[in-house]
Amino acid sequence: MVGYETGDTQMNMAIGQARATYETVFIPAVRARSGSRFMLKAGIDTPANGFEHIWIAPISISAQKITGTLMNEPVHFKAHAGDEITFAPNQISDWSFRREGKLHGNYTTRVMLPDIPAEQAAKLRAQLAPLP
Repeated sequence: MVGYETGDTQMNMAIGQARATYETVFIPAVRARSGSRFMLKAGIDTPANGFEHIWIAPISISAQKITGTLMNEPVHFKAHAGDEITFAPNQISDWSFRREGKLHGNYTTRVMLPDIPAEQAAKLRAQLAPLP
């Protein structure tokens, strides 16, 4: 887990790009089943620690709510990896899916690359598809 301040410009720009392409890239890929390992990252409000952004595998998606399975163990809210969670689309901070061996989306992950171990960052860079 890598922490960022709420006002981090690069991270906020990445979140904005992910939200801007959610309806035009992610949703059409889900509907067409054009890929695999579809995931959304959502910012979950934690009263004492701001927001914890965590990956979730969507089960159902509507304009009002998204229900999915937590893919990571939360640090700042009570739940566990594998638990079902429901959140609003305006809580989305990133999206990801795999197609033809490449990871699509992952806007926030790209910002985090300089802040994670070099070997892990290199593996991720090799998997990332160009942004739309």
